[in-house]
Amino acid sequence: MASEASCDELLLRLLDVKTVIRGLGRDLPWPAGRTGLAILVVLERVGPARVGELSEMFDVDQSVISRRVADLEDGGWTERVPNPHDGRSWFIRATPEGERLARESCGQLRRLLADALTTWSDDEIAELSGLLARLRASVETPAHGPGRTARVRAPAAAPPRHVNEGLAETVEGH
Repeated sequence: MASEASCDELLLRLLDVKTVIRGLGRDLPWPAGRTGLAILVVLERVGPARVGELSEMFDVDQSVISRRVADLEDGGWTERVPNPHDGRSWFIRATPEGERLARESCGQLRRLLADALTTWSDDEIAELSGLLARLRASVETPAHGPGRTARVRAPAAAPPRHVNEGLAETVEGH
């Protein structure tokens, strides 16, 4: 079992990760905003989703996602399509322009990260990636104790494509 001291250190390192992500993209243009880009990345990765599903993935209120989706629609980066199984609901999907923006932005971030990690081996990067994935899976597992559940949710399972999963974490800033 993890000690409180080691968890305290881990919390500090996780704040460092957040700082790294923000720092990488500091000088990049964000025409859809950071939150909008995070939504686009998820839609590009997993495909169309309902607002409620996006809300669960990012663990924010549906009103937050609805506002961001409206902004993305106004920019031409997403569109609403009817749910073929339930005419009362809609799916949000990235438009071709939204998919292009997600791919290009992730490509720019990937190149910046690769430039910053020139002294790292592929094995070291794979090890860190694996540990971060394990951490996320551990946090997603319902917490111990009655009535307690995890608050972090991953996007629905889909084959990983070329997008950076870490971008989805930027949505916490609403």
